[in-house]
Amino acid sequence: MEKQTGHTATQGWEIGVRRTFPLSPDQAWELLFSQPVLGYWLDNKANLAFQKGDTYTTAAGITITVSSCTIPKVIRIKWHNPAEENTSTLQIRVIPAKEKATISFHHEWLKDATARVTMQAYWRQVLDQIDQLL
Repeated sequence: MEKQTGHTATQGWEIGVRRTFPLSPDQAWELLFSQPVLGYWLDNKANLAFQKGDTYTTAAGITITVSSCTIPKVIRIKWHNPAEENTSTLQIRVIPAKEKATISFHHEWLKDATARVTMQAYWRQVLDQIDQLL
C-alpha cells in the first residue's frame, strides 16, 4: 500500500501547521489562551485555566480535555467532535524564534484523510485570523 500524506503508522491521520509572529513566547501564549484568539480556535465563551484535567464543551459541541500543559511551551488536549466517533489529540506549541515566536498546531489521531483536510483548513484559518489581529 502506498503511503498517503498525513497518515502515520503510530498516530493515524495528522496535520501540522505553524506560523511565526512578532511576539515573545510569553505574549504568544497569552494571546492563544485569551479572547479574542481563544474564540478563533475554540469558543468565544471559553474561560478556563487550561490546567491538566480541565474540560470544556463548546457551543458547537466539541469537548476538550487538557491532558498536560507546560506554560508557555506546550499544551496537549483531547479533542472530541460529536460528529466523529474517535477522539483526536491537539498539541499547541509556542516555539521561541529569535525575537519572535512560532505558534504550532499539531492535530493527530484524526478519523481519516477528509478529517485531515478539514482540520488543516481550520488551523490555517486560525493562524490567518491571528495574523490579521496583529
